[in-house]
Amino acid sequence: RRLRLRLYLLSFIDEFGPVYAVFTLLFNDNGISTAQVSWVFVTWGVVAFFLEVPSGMLADQVDRRRLLAAAFGLKAGGLVVWLLWPTFTGALVGAVLWAVHDALASGAWEAMIYDQLAATGNASVYERVMARSSQFSHLGVATSTVLGAGLLGLGVGLAPLGWITVGAVGITVLLVLLLPDTRTASFDDRKAAEGRDSEPDESTSVGQSLGSVLAGPEIRRLLILGAMLEGLFLIDEYLPLSTRVRGGSDAAAPVIYLTVWLGLLAGGELVVRRPGRSGKVMGSAIVASMAVAGLALISRAVWPLALVAVGYAFLEAARIASDARLQERTPDAVRATVSSVRGFASALVSTVMLALIGVMSDGDDPTPGLFVLAGALAATGVLLVRWLPTTKPTGPQVDATG
Repeated sequence: RRLRLRLYLLSFIDEFGPVYAVFTLLFNDNGISTAQVSWVFVTWGVVAFFLEVPSGMLADQVDRRRLLAAAFGLKAGGLVVWLLWPTFTGALVGAVLWAVHDALASGAWEAMIYDQLAATGNASVYERVMARSSQFSHLGVATSTVLGAGLLGLGVGLAPLGWITVGAVGITVLLVLLLPDTRTASFDDRKAAEGRDSEPDESTSVGQSLGSVLAGPEIRRLLILGAMLEGLFLIDEYLPLSTRVRGGSDAAAPVIYLTVWLGLLAGGELVVRRPGRSGKVMGSAIVASMAVAGLALISRAVWPLALVAVGYAFLEAARIASDARLQERTPDAVRATVSSVRGFASALVSTVMLALIGVMSDGDDPTPGLFVLAGALAATGVLLVRWLPTTKPTGPQVDATG
């Protein structure tokens, strides 16, 4: 329980950033167009794309805590660049730093948590722990968004929100270094904790071939599902601009953003309370909710954009479930690398979709591309129905709802 609480605190602080909901408006105020914003996102995705798998291999060899601390430091550096150099070039440089952060953190974070739970015989609650951790992340976003909206309403500019965010990221560097180092946990420790007497088989040895792991059809399908669910999580990036082009005020943008992230909290709670939901249930819910999101995009009013929250709730539940199924089926020796392969594919999906949204944007209005994005998410829901496997029992359950 102590470990879980520390992870939840880190998750909250990591996503506590008042500027996250409105940084595209900061770009726009400095003469960066919507099309250029999309190219900033594309650059972000391309850099993360090429670094994803190498960073995962690195995470399987070094102290993941220190690697994550370095990643958070780069994230802070990217924010500082955006604040001190608010031009298109500066936006690109900041995006590159943030992309390196994403690549280093991708895979390492999930693998670290799974290994720490497995070391104490609690791997079976990974799905619920990750769901609760994600909730604290979203709560951090929601809390900072409320703070940002209040400060904007009082006339505080966008730049001060950015500096508050830089300070929060600095705290995450310290928090991640305070997590326990589980690299020294031997197989004997895990065997005793999990009540197993047999020696590890070839699938769990350090020499396990990544190629042989990826050869399994179930792993490949989970990687595709994870890439689609993570790579297409993009609607919220454009909500501030969608709010502005519909005539909403800058103060209204964080409120719409907050509503969507409350949907993510609801999705996490669904997983905590009802883990192991079938792909048929979650996939069908995603298809229906994307139809609702499409109706919100058709409307030229501001507040229907909040309906995107319905889709995000089910997308969050499906994302966590697909990650848990993947972790259950991945050998320890290549856990971070396999997760990074998923991140690699996710970056590819994001890059293609962001480029498409940029090309299809109507001036500063990203709505045409967002329709295509909603359709792609609905198609992912159909794949979930067919491909998401059932959860595997991995040991005794302990309470993880707190």
